[in-house]
Amino acid sequence: MPPALALAAAWGWRMLIVGAVLYLVVTFLVGIPVVSVPIFLALLFAALLHRPAGFLRRFLPDWSAALLVLLGAVVAIGGIIGFVAFRIGGNADSLFNQVQQVFDGVRTLVQRLPGGGGGSADLVDKMQKWVESNYSNLLSVALSAGRFIVELITGLVLTLFLTLFFLTDGERQWGWVVRLLPSRARPVVNGAGKRAFSVLSGWIGGTAIIAVIHAVVIGVAMWLLGTPLVLALALLVFFGSFIPIVGAFVFGGLAVMVTLLTVGLWPAVILLAVLVVEDLLEGHLYQPLIMGRTVGLHPVVIVIALTVGTVLAGIMGAFASIPVAAAVSAAVKYVTGVEDIHGNAVPDARHEVPQAPTIVRRSPMRGP
Repeated sequence: MPPALALAAAWGWRMLIVGAVLYLVVTFLVGIPVVSVPIFLALLFAALLHRPAGFLRRFLPDWSAALLVLLGAVVAIGGIIGFVAFRIGGNADSLFNQVQQVFDGVRTLVQRLPGGGGGSADLVDKMQKWVESNYSNLLSVALSAGRFIVELITGLVLTLFLTLFFLTDGERQWGWVVRLLPSRARPVVNGAGKRAFSVLSGWIGGTAIIAVIHAVVIGVAMWLLGTPLVLALALLVFFGSFIPIVGAFVFGGLAVMVTLLTVGLWPAVILLAVLVVEDLLEGHLYQPLIMGRTVGLHPVVIVIALTVGTVLAGIMGAFASIPVAAAVSAAVKYVTGVEDIHGNAVPDARHEVPQAPTIVRRSPMRGP
């Protein structure tokens, strides 16, 4: 058997086993979202809050510092949600009128289509009539989903509980996990874990700042242009910004569509121009300036990770795919010696790309 074939076979069956194990683990985690999602969210919150908690530890005990930071984050998030709910509840009639304007714009656009455009508007009419007859019950129907509410509350409580313990006792918990491994592997695994958590912290903090910038800029642009549903659309842009490359652009495209249907063509063109500029600034200014080299993933890797995450776990998979891919990439680079614990490239000649050998063309042998 040729040595190359034996080597390929050895790598092949090992990769098949590793892939099967990873597939089973991911399938298991996707099957229990009430546990896996809170663990992942708790890791993200811990990565976001560990620096302010570390600062407060200089003046307060560990538990007090972690609890104070976590309560501050909960109050801030709860205040935002409460403000949005208050605005929507206090302006329900105006919000409903704005939704009606969107339907009117869709109907007008469909009726202008050539061919069967007029007949297609019947579907819009049916949708509008359904909203008119059921809009007062939409919120109560959503809140009556008992199982969803129970799982949501359970996941929220578990997320807060795990976040508190990760902030107060995360180092010792990680040390306990490392001590389960063979002694020779402990230093490398410990460094890889710390490097992955550092990348996770940089990603969540930087992405939150970029999401706020996107939401504020696009929200102000919509407000100046007279677009309805400004607050709701700005929040969609904010949450969509946590999905790199496509998130802010997709949800911003929804804002452009609403502007086109309700305000007009040129305001929609202006908002689209703002959205394109924001997308360009994210790639060329926001990411390098705010994140630096924290998330060093090629755009092709990002798109593949987004696709795989979406197929496996839907929206949550799309949200989790990039930080997981970035953390795994950083850990692998540390383990293989490409980067140090701080993410700096290791100046080692063994990691340089070898030059292609020069092909020497031999002249055919001449006979006597």
